[in-house]
Amino acid sequence: MADRDYKAFIVEGEAREPLIIDNISKVFFSHGNFKIITLPAGQNIYMLWKKLKEDDFDTDIIEVLREEHKELEEQLTGLSREDFSEVYLFFDFDGHQNNLGVDDDGDVLEQMLINFDNETEHGKLYLSYPMEEALRDFEMGVCGNKENCFVMTGEIEKYKYLSAEHSKYPQFKEYDFEIWKNVMDVFAMRLSCRMKQEKTLTYEQYIEAMSPYEVLRLEKQDIQNNRVFVLSAFPEFLLDYFGRKLWKKCVKSTKKLFCNNFNIEMS
Repeated sequence: MADRDYKAFIVEGEAREPLIIDNISKVFFSHGNFKIITLPAGQNIYMLWKKLKEDDFDTDIIEVLREEHKELEEQLTGLSREDFSEVYLFFDFDGHQNNLGVDDDGDVLEQMLINFDNETEHGKLYLSYPMEEALRDFEMGVCGNKENCFVMTGEIEKYKYLSAEHSKYPQFKEYDFEIWKNVMDVFAMRLSCRMKQEKTLTYEQYIEAMSPYEVLRLEKQDIQNNRVFVLSAFPEFLLDYFGRKLWKKCVKSTKKLFCNNFNIEMS
């Protein structure tokens, strides 16, 4: 057992997601008495979940990663699940679920969010819609406009390039607290808009109504129409983690939304 506390941030890729976690660590956790270890899973969330499910979740997620990805051995040397007080998973939404077997039902994402719902147990899962690049897809102080709120499922592969072209902040490593404040303000506005609210949710409304599971429920309404509502997992995680204090610093709860006729657009 190690002598200090660790937090595991499990991500899908080896490029952008570690950059995002590194930035979050520097901006928000620089004074923490713990160490954050970023662990690229090297596969999508469905494959990781299926491996754990095959063992009825008797094998912890740290050991599964160690067994499946030998390149993580150095990072995990001397560490077991007991050394990690919290485990978080950040993965991209994949509407096609190409890696699921025929025996899996149509609610696999729901099952995963139910299984990965506690950071002190199996881990807590956050999904980015459609992918991690949603973090940079925002305009400061603006909820959005109707056509840019969505990505058609057939065009998801193009999204990472389009989001870079449109973003004023394409380099994640350059995000400071002021940029993050605006990221979270826009996240709260967008989520409120998707919930058909004319003004941004209050913190009390957010914690009562929202969770990664509830975000998926909202997204499913759009997925039926072959589109994904753009929403990042990272501001969601930060607002959940730091709670009311961060919300009050970042979110302007009285702001009238730019696209407050969202409910008319939804059919």
